[in-house]
Amino acid sequence: MKRKHTVAAIFTVAAVGLTYVSPYIAMYRISMAARSVRTASLAQQADLPALRASVARQLRAAGDAGSEDELGQMLDAIVSPPGLTLLIMHGKEGMDGSRHDFRLSYRSWNEVVLRRAGAGDAAASFVLRRRGMLEWQLADLGLPADL
Repeated sequence: MKRKHTVAAIFTVAAVGLTYVSPYIAMYRISMAARSVRTASLAQQADLPALRASVARQLRAAGDAGSEDELGQMLDAIVSPPGLTLLIMHGKEGMDGSRHDFRLSYRSWNEVVLRRAGAGDAAASFVLRRRGMLEWQLADLGLPADL
């Protein structure tokens, strides 16, 4: 009987640990797709329509939108696999060129925010939303202040 309880406890701890680590695994996959410039893989791991709406809202709020044509061009540049690659790599490298780690904070059970450690508003923030039990998708981003 004790063996069954021990096995159940081990599986429970492993499941909770894997659930906690899964956003880190997802961001690692996203950053590896960005680094290797696998645009199809990066596009698959991001909710591009949600990202486009979020970036458009931020650009309009900042007053950087200009005309609708300019806004569309900016959105096409930012919310595309190459644009996301630049934001991710800028977030990991930083202005000083040294590699930085991301800090993860849970907003809720289904949403986490990743931001470069100690960067404040200088780097983009990435919001991942849960898809299923262990799958996460890049669903929102906060643009860096210097963009």
